[in-house]
Amino acid sequence: MSELTLTPVQARVIGALVEKSLSTPQYYPMTVNGLMAACNQKNCRHPVMSLREGEVGSALLDLLELDLVAEEVGARAPRWRHRFKHQFLLNETTLGVLVALMLRGPQTVAELRSNTSNLGGPFEPEAIAAALEDLADRGQPLVKRLGEGGHKGTRYAHLLCGEDAIVEPAASGGRGGEGSASRLDALEARVAELEAQIARLLEN
Repeated sequence: MSELTLTPVQARVIGALVEKSLSTPQYYPMTVNGLMAACNQKNCRHPVMSLREGEVGSALLDLLELDLVAEEVGARAPRWRHRFKHQFLLNETTLGVLVALMLRGPQTVAELRSNTSNLGGPFEPEAIAAALEDLADRGQPLVKRLGEGGHKGTRYAHLLCGEDAIVEPAASGGRGGEGSASRLDALEARVAELEAQIARLLEN
């Protein structure tokens, strides 16, 4: 497809839509409320966002014009599915890697191996490296290699929102807080799951 640049909100919406199509296919296609909950998760997201229903709906209409999503009408509430894989000619690995970068920010190959586990993976490091090379060598490069910048290992970022939109997560200050961070991630994941369940109940 022709070269394009997404806004951070559009990238979050399409990324969350792809993620849920792979991780929870029983709730896909998604309603606006369900997608809003997915976009606003506190865990597995960088940066964390607090999008309103209108912002998600507006982003979906923009993505519809770009032929990156399709609306399904007929249920009580309209539901949305993505056309991201088709439009960008992505295979299973390049799709998982690109969406992980869109949802979680810049990452190393090792981090991508872990963070694609619910995106069709986990994939082997060699497959991830090949996917990153594929995505970087396109007519419109979709990823960029970054410096280490205080992190352990070379990191990669997606370019769908342009280079100026790249937001680096802070480097870890040590191992002391890993246990607390892990417990916090688990709690936030549970809260996000409950919020999504409530949203689905309200839609029915």
